[in-house]
Amino acid sequence: MAIAHQRLTLLRHRWTGNTCILYEDRSGELQGMTILGLLNRIRKFQVLGRHNVLTDEASAEQLNKCLRAWRTLKRSRGYLRSLTEGQCVDVEGDPIPWYTYPAIEQLAKWDFSQADVLEYGCGNSTIWWSTRAHSVTSIESDPEWFERIKSQLPSNCSIALHPIEKGPNLSEQTRRYVGAIDQLGKFDVIVIDGVPNDRMRLECTKRALSHLLPGGMIIVDNSDWLPLSCREIRDAGLFEIDFCGLSPLNDYAGATSMFFTPEFHPKPRSPIHPGFVLGGYEWDWETTPKPW
Repeated sequence: MAIAHQRLTLLRHRWTGNTCILYEDRSGELQGMTILGLLNRIRKFQVLGRHNVLTDEASAEQLNKCLRAWRTLKRSRGYLRSLTEGQCVDVEGDPIPWYTYPAIEQLAKWDFSQADVLEYGCGNSTIWWSTRAHSVTSIESDPEWFERIKSQLPSNCSIALHPIEKGPNLSEQTRRYVGAIDQLGKFDVIVIDGVPNDRMRLECTKRALSHLLPGGMIIVDNSDWLPLSCREIRDAGLFEIDFCGLSPLNDYAGATSMFFTPEFHPKPRSPIHPGFVLGGYEWDWETTPKPW
């Protein structure tokens, strides 16, 4: 912290507009920085101190690896951009689902070009699926969110609005929301997301099972909080794989689970599968010489 204090010394300075020209900044790093930029630097040091980053048990080398992992999350997966924009996007700013990053990356590697997708709950996931699937149908409960997302969707997407609002008709509204899938047919992919109230997702899960095509899959987001829904699908004979880890916007880990029918045989999008991973080294040990 002594170095930080030295760099922020303001014993000799002059003002030009809203910019402070620093004379005691020996490194030259802060030369010409605005006051807002300087305050942001100070806040960053405060955050590092609050989390004991500089005083915990990690060595300098271990801390360097931790920060490189943060850089991978920030740059390769677009986590910082999601925080900045307040929505789930990748590093290029394109919409992505609010699933865990491992689940998003795995789904992105499979070919869904002939698949019809049904979502309980629309959002950036709807836009993401629209670029990969044959069709996307969403069942939404929030009228304002419905209007916001509807205007962004391409022609292969449709949204059915079934509002759920507190009041004397709540049970009837819930019945209509859960049962909306009965008017929509069967699907290759069904996503259980949307309304988290009470056991709403459990009821959606029960209804979804009879609408899944052979060779299809069910995706349950926040599955670590939905043990009854997951058991319901397992008991129906589907095979479960859990993708645990961080998600866009969240600062805690979670789980997105995928359940597959016995006939599920995914086709890779690329002939080289699984291919390079986001934030990984682009090495091929089998067809090219090792880099060492």
